[in-house]
Amino acid sequence: MPPYDDLKARLDHVRAEIRKSGGSDSTRIVAVTKTHPVEAVVAATEAGLVDIGENYADELVDKAVQADHLGLQVRWHYLGTIQSRRLRSICEHAAVIETVSRPKELEMMAEFGYGGEVLIQVAPPGHPEGRNGVVVNEVAGLLTLGRELGLNVVGLMGMAMPGSIESTRDYFETVFALGTTLGIREYSMGMSADYQVAVAQGATMVRLGSVLFGARGQ
Repeated sequence: MPPYDDLKARLDHVRAEIRKSGGSDSTRIVAVTKTHPVEAVVAATEAGLVDIGENYADELVDKAVQADHLGLQVRWHYLGTIQSRRLRSICEHAAVIETVSRPKELEMMAEFGYGGEVLIQVAPPGHPEGRNGVVVNEVAGLLTLGRELGLNVVGLMGMAMPGSIESTRDYFETVFALGTTLGIREYSMGMSADYQVAVAQGATMVRLGSVLFGARGQ
């Protein structure tokens, strides 16, 4: 089992960085435990984190079942690409699905009676074809459809492409400005490498893995 003894100190550092970047204690930290064992989830909850993120549907389901058996109070976030054949199981376990980018996904979620929170993933400029995310000028249509279907669409999710701090800042600024225009209240922006920039541009949630748990596989 990887050591998570330093998680509390890492978390204190992250919270200090969030405050320094203009955020506050209300900025939600989503602890991403992808490829880590369930012990990482235990350590996160013991440190006071209840929002836990997973990128793979099977891993989400497996850890959710284990966490339930352990009596852990977890608010699961699904952060990966949505596959239609796995969406039902995602809906059964995730309290927040952050990566919606197609009308079909919204329609299926409504069909399954999904009652959790939904975020629309906004593609950054120049993102590779086939990668997840919807272009800026199609976000409003997805938001309208989701709400017409009775889904609880509350926010936008942004994942920056590798690049300069300036390009990352511009992208997060674009996501926040778009959401403000659309009356959005939640912004999931920023990961371990760029969460300070995201917070400075209005992120209300940051998705953190390696900065909390160390590199995957360690």
